Amino acid sequence: MLILALLGAMAAFASLSGAQQIGPMNVIVGTGPDASASAMGWSDGVCYQRIPHVRPGDTLTFNFGPHDVYKMSTMSHLNLCDFTDAIPIAGVGESPYSYTVTQQDAIDSATEGGIYFSCSVGAHCSSGMQRLTVQVEQPLAVELIEERAQLPTSDYLLGVGESECSMYQSGVEVEGVDFLEQNALQSECTDPVLGDDGRYHVSCLSGPATLTPGGVMNSARIMHYPYPKDHRVVVGERTWEFVEGDPKPRTLEGVKPVPINQLYVHHLSGRVILGQGTEGIRRSEPDAPFPVPYGSLTGDEGDLMIFHIIDLREVDEWLECVECRCRDPTGTYLNVGGGDGQTGGVSCCTNCTALEGPTVDYRMRYNVSYSDIPKENTITNVQMLTTDISPVVGKNIEYDVPSFEFIKPQNRKSNDPTNPDYYVQQLERVGAFRDIFKMEFFGEDYAGPETVRLLRCVGHLHIAALGMWIEDAKTGEVICDGHGTHGTGPDDKGFLTAVNVESYETPLEFSADRQVRLIAEYNATILHTGVMGMYFLFISSDVEVSRKEASLTLNVCRDDICDVNLLPSPPSTEVIAEALACRDALPTSPACRFGGLCSCKDFVEHPDSTGCGGVFSSEMGDIPVSDMCALYCDDCPTGCEDELPNGPSCTFGGLCSCEDFVNAPESTGCGGIYSSEWGDVVVNEQCAKYCDACPKKSNVDVIQKEILEGLERELSQKCQYATDDCQKMLTNLYTCGSGWAEKTDKVDANVDSVVKKHGERLALKHSKLGSPSLYRAAEEVGMIMPCNGDSIPGTLGDAPTFTTEEDSNDSAPNSAAIAGGVLGGIAIVGLIILVAGKTRGRKSDEQFDEGEKDDKDRSSSFAATRRETAYGETSHLHEEGFGDDLGETDHGV
Repeated sequence: MLILALLGAMAAFASLSGAQQIGPMNVIVGTGPDASASAMGWSDGVCYQRIPHVRPGDTLTFNFGPHDVYKMSTMSHLNLCDFTDAIPIAGVGESPYSYTVTQQDAIDSATEGGIYFSCSVGAHCSSGMQRLTVQVEQPLAVELIEERAQLPTSDYLLGVGESECSMYQSGVEVEGVDFLEQNALQSECTDPVLGDDGRYHVSCLSGPATLTPGGVMNSARIMHYPYPKDHRVVVGERTWEFVEGDPKPRTLEGVKPVPINQLYVHHLSGRVILGQGTEGIRRSEPDAPFPVPYGSLTGDEGDLMIFHIIDLREVDEWLECVECRCRDPTGTYLNVGGGDGQTGGVSCCTNCTALEGPTVDYRMRYNVSYSDIPKENTITNVQMLTTDISPVVGKNIEYDVPSFEFIKPQNRKSNDPTNPDYYVQQLERVGAFRDIFKMEFFGEDYAGPETVRLLRCVGHLHIAALGMWIEDAKTGEVICDGHGTHGTGPDDKGFLTAVNVESYETPLEFSADRQVRLIAEYNATILHTGVMGMYFLFISSDVEVSRKEASLTLNVCRDDICDVNLLPSPPSTEVIAEALACRDALPTSPACRFGGLCSCKDFVEHPDSTGCGGVFSSEMGDIPVSDMCALYCDDCPTGCEDELPNGPSCTFGGLCSCEDFVNAPESTGCGGIYSSEWGDVVVNEQCAKYCDACPKKSNVDVIQKEILEGLERELSQKCQYATDDCQKMLTNLYTCGSGWAEKTDKVDANVDSVVKKHGERLALKHSKLGSPSLYRAAEEVGMIMPCNGDSIPGTLGDAPTFTTEEDSNDSAPNSAAIAGGVLGGIAIVGLIILVAGKTRGRKSDEQFDEGEKDDKDRSSSFAATRRETAYGETSHLHEEGFGDDLGETDHGV
């Protein structure tokens, strides 16, 4: 009987040496197939390839910022970005989210061609291309005894248009699939020139962004990285503008600036330069040098920028076009003026004319300057914070300004019709500074110093903005003044041309608990749609960085002694109890942070809720109540499911029901065995949930998971910069992880297990500092040398041997800078060889074994030439002796 044979085979082969079944895999969306590629995560402007070879039991992990995750009902709904019947599975602010693929998904995939995911925020699905198809396949019989031959990977393209992306996502080989490489190579910079101000100056052009009259573009692009890649430098002044024309190679001449009323910059995202909108064109104040000893250090910004630009040639209704006004079925722009719904924004940002030509190639010209950290001094790095006014009206990032007669009284600056302020929408957000501001670009909750040292305030607003302010909530003292300026000339009349930048030569100090008021004002004489009200603040991180610590690579070697005192400690009993506990997710959810709905009692009894076990209806879709209030609803997850429906007996034998399985003649029931000619199968292992036999969460699993997460946190904190403590910790971690070094003392068994399992990988991962994009050219790594090897000078050892694309062509310069730049990124690939043959653990191991699996998941290198390319030539060596500390320094790109 096939069913008996399959079930028995599972038991029989489990005991055979060298024949092991692979466990479920975790696929991180937007990582690419090779470990050295930049991880894009779940974002708009990225064209995602379908993910093949996924099996029931695998998980898809979405890492995202201001996005959500919807499971779409059909391929047609996905292609049309129609969210009717779509299921919201993760909201904004709920990153990371892991989706477990089910047996039903495999059935649906067989009939529908896949399962489908998208983002409902703005136009991220349509013009943002944030769509994903996952092909779920039933496991092959051979996979019962062999590892999976084909592993699922999440590949992507950047910079392609919507039509090319649609072809790419449908599996068609797109001409120009190397667009990323081609566009990146078309982005170029001049050689760095040392100026009289002591800074190096570089001028760059992005690759072309081609638009038709009235055309709209909202896509990610790779920029030419204008800074050294082997060490951090201090950013000086950065300015940018858009130009048109045919640039001459190397000189960047032959282009001319584009007027604002020809190309509207809706917004830019990224950190190659500070992303704003039209109000930042050719202005130095938003991105000027900080007063010594403060400075913005490079290395973490990466080389990606998202352009949202609109070509206004031949556009008659220019305001409706730049405000991305929605249209009715006849194509007429909406002008309802009400404040109850949103009538514009990126979700409606489509081409403003039907013209197909003539096209224009637009490029962003960006000029940057930088300097090295002084030899004898340190630089205190600057930290960016972000806030947004739109939650006041229940929105996220974008909102509408209704015409004055529709403004709600609480949002009107004055309710006196004779007062000019009657025509002004004024939104206010009050709270503790730490509660209003997020780290970086809408990242984690505030985690900066308790004493804020404010250096600069930069606002981002749209047309009709009067300004944005931050003031003391009690005294009214203005902390940041961001009043707006609109153009009056022939090229910029009616456009927002500047937002005042507040800078402090001496940092303004105050407590992170200070009560502040965020205010945004817009002229509401007429309707304005899809506006923004964001503030970027730059504060001292209070972290001082020396020239030596500015290196972006750390050498890792293998020592003879494992210092147990440098390893993590096991978690306390309190931490373990907390990890095992069931808790309500509502207090940390966006509903609480942005909507003020923090009580599960209020949430469950809310008019929009159907109660425990039901759903809460919101603009973002239906939210399962028990997911938010599991403890309150006494609906804590058991942590296990029946394995039978996902097993081979169901797939190949049709025995999918635990009721039938448990009551079969061959079964002795729950707690017993299922007899077959191949051996006995434990019933509770196949039907744990049905038999009410779900095992309690293993204390060992929880302890080791906490140890691993704590180790990751410690490494991230200690290894942000190339400190001696970091290098010592990484070398010791690699040494202890190798398993053969002598230990200085006894080590906790769980700590020892985690270190042996992950120590080498984590040491290599954290030896490369800064953005992963700095390591694009890395391909492979050789053996890690012993610290006391004969050929190794000093105590820390030489860097691992490696090859690069340039090395294989004998065309790369013999530069220590390039060698250092690829050290960490390529090391992980070498480790893949070591783990490729290891068995995949069962679910109890997976929760603290993701990293090892991710390395294998991404071990394929077929897309290396697609996304890895040499960005320029080595062109300049420092003249001030920087190499005295770090070796030869490459100031080229």
